[in-house]
Amino acid sequence: MDSDAIGSVSLGPSTQLLFSLGWWKGQRYAHVRKYVESGRYKGPTRSGLALGSGALHQLLESLRQLSASPPDRNTHEVVRFHKKGDTEIVITIVPPDDLKSLPAIDVREYVDSPGYTGPTKKGIRFAWDKLAEVTGLLEILLQALGQESENAPRLFPESAPTHLKKETQAAHRGDNVLDEVLPNGPKDFPEDFIAEERKHVEIELPSEPLSVQQRPDGSYALCSALGFDLRVRNFVEGNFLLFAHLRGKRKVGIPEKMPDIFRAVKAYENYVREIRHSLALAYERKTGHKALAEHQARSIFTKYGLPWL
Repeated sequence: MDSDAIGSVSLGPSTQLLFSLGWWKGQRYAHVRKYVESGRYKGPTRSGLALGSGALHQLLESLRQLSASPPDRNTHEVVRFHKKGDTEIVITIVPPDDLKSLPAIDVREYVDSPGYTGPTKKGIRFAWDKLAEVTGLLEILLQALGQESENAPRLFPESAPTHLKKETQAAHRGDNVLDEVLPNGPKDFPEDFIAEERKHVEIELPSEPLSVQQRPDGSYALCSALGFDLRVRNFVEGNFLLFAHLRGKRKVGIPEKMPDIFRAVKAYENYVREIRHSLALAYERKTGHKALAEHQARSIFTKYGLPWL
């Protein structure tokens, strides 16, 4: 089975989830598989999923809806949907081992056949704070399969199931942290961090997720997993474009002079770090739970398209 790697999510020092595309019996599938690296073995494990575009779309939408709810520390099934034949995909919340950690999310195939009924080894499990990374890579896989989701990722989807809507409403009722820290929302980038009279060069960017990467020759480029590759002068210029892209910009006016770019990027980085500190501190005072406070702050950053520095 041929496969093309899209990206990975680290689960620990020696464990990761690898996201890839592959062929099986003439059909294109998205694959998510657990990889380990130890002194005795390095490579894929039996834990993983292979999904066609239909099942992948349902999984992606279910995880997006799950991100709208606060982490629940009790074991319970969130959603179940049909995959094919006698197989279903079941998403379950698994409580943490200690009071300081967030729960885990288990995505697993269940079968109902004459020989066996119940969970299988085909599945993945990841911590709640990895949810945004997982959904982001699933989005890329879905685009690559040629079936984009009808709706862009949202932190508070209107289409969430009734039980998720109730939990979300309960969690945010009386929550004035955002009103205190960001009463008017975050500043825009780059408009609010650079002088209008500076000469600009307009750059067009794609819709898929981007990252700044360093090439073997030492140069830098702004890249996507779907083939976009734009050479930039340095890491700072790459971040300028990346920060604007995170805020939803597809056409970005970038200053011609490097000092203007440097000042704008550094000012913006200081600004978002201050927001991150203020949000995390406010949520920790409110919840008394450091891990949950950081998760809530990270969710706000995802909602507004702010870099988590």
